[in-house]
Amino acid sequence: MAFNKFRLVIFFLLLSSCKKDFIAFESSKVEFDDFSVEEIDYKYLSTKSKFQYKNDNQLINATLNMRIQKNERIWFSVRVALGVEAARGMITKDQFIIIDRVNKQVIQASPDLIEREFKIKLNFDQLESILTGNLLYDISQTDNLNREGNYFKIIQQKESIQSQNLVNIKTSKIEKLILFDEITNYLLTVDYENFKPLGKILFPGRHLFTSVSYLDDSSVPVITNINFNFKEVERTNKPLKFPFNIPSKYVLKKI
Repeated sequence: MAFNKFRLVIFFLLLSSCKKDFIAFESSKVEFDDFSVEEIDYKYLSTKSKFQYKNDNQLINATLNMRIQKNERIWFSVRVALGVEAARGMITKDQFIIIDRVNKQVIQASPDLIEREFKIKLNFDQLESILTGNLLYDISQTDNLNREGNYFKIIQQKESIQSQNLVNIKTSKIEKLILFDEITNYLLTVDYENFKPLGKILFPGRHLFTSVSYLDDSSVPVITNINFNFKEVERTNKPLKFPFNIPSKYVLKKI
């Protein structure tokens, strides 16, 4: 019991620390007819960003090239100092595959890798939505929708996972996502900032991820920060290439 209480304290402290100034204390109920979210529609999306991954034990600064074929696959290439490719990956609805060029191995995993590693259940479509700033779940009349200052807040419950989205009333863009798993106490917050025109819509030029999870039987939170600063974003109907040739001498590692 004391262990769970400690986790709840950490959860609320983290929510308070990441709480933006625009969140008002008073809220009012909103009709769904008055609510809208501008989502990014595309067939293919290509991005280039400065990427940082940070936790207590590791700091990685890199350039990340990413290509997405909507509802089909996510391809990425991570380049470190002097433009050397450290890893290349492909995510589909069936599997994760990463070519680890540093250790000369291929890592293959099933779609439940996210659930096993981060203690939260997210499928391919939801991962794609997080990476593009779209809603994770379809809106339904059972959702909780309120207005707080200049923002709509929509709260959705899917089994043990609660999601909160803060949507700017003027732009109809999601500016913060909060995900919390009530069983595993996993917490993810995503701040979407620095919106820039992408054709007739806006795309968040900066994504700030904060992940809080717990190892089994541990009360100490594992905090990971991931930042994307996008330098190039292209939306197109023209098919993109997804080069993914696995070197024959690399060792296959299944996890």
